[in-house]
Amino acid sequence: MEVKEDITAREYFEEIVPKIFEEQMSSTTVLGMEGTEFSIQFDIVGGEKQTYGLVIKDARELEVVAGPAKDPVVRVELSEDVWRAAVTGKLEGAVDMFTDMGQMADRSRLDQIKTLSGALTLDLSRPDGTSVSVKVSFNGAESPGTTFKASLEDYAAIAKGELAGVNAFMSGKLKIEGDMPFAMALSNIVA
Repeated sequence: MEVKEDITAREYFEEIVPKIFEEQMSSTTVLGMEGTEFSIQFDIVGGEKQTYGLVIKDARELEVVAGPAKDPVVRVELSEDVWRAAVTGKLEGAVDMFTDMGQMADRSRLDQIKTLSGALTLDLSRPDGTSVSVKVSFNGAESPGTTFKASLEDYAAIAKGELAGVNAFMSGKLKIEGDMPFAMALSNIVA
């Protein structure tokens, strides 16, 4: 779905996200998600902080919350320019692992995410040499912490399953700093 360059966070979360959810879920087979609830919170920082929560029940119902989600399982913090680039398709892969409802409708993946405690910082380099930073906190925990460093292109390939995270790490395309056991726990979620 094409998103206009000057979209506001309110327009995106309240109008576009429900359409994306409906579109993605209509083409996804949902099994074993009965009785589940998953919440993700997006904190868009820089200037005026904007916060939106998404509450997904049974991988079939979506509630958009203007403001914080109650006890979010995942909290994504990113700058407004990074958020805008991600939602308009200019940063493919940067936050897709938490916005692709087809991926979120996987019971095994959801159960793994619910057991994580810690924070992941993605430090992704763009082709022009600038970098993108996205912080992802799991279950309200700030530690342990780890940082994944990669080019945006390589990280997008990892997120899409086109490049195995282990292979990216072994070849030097993915660098990991910080708590290695936590980084290993993230490997099934991120890739």
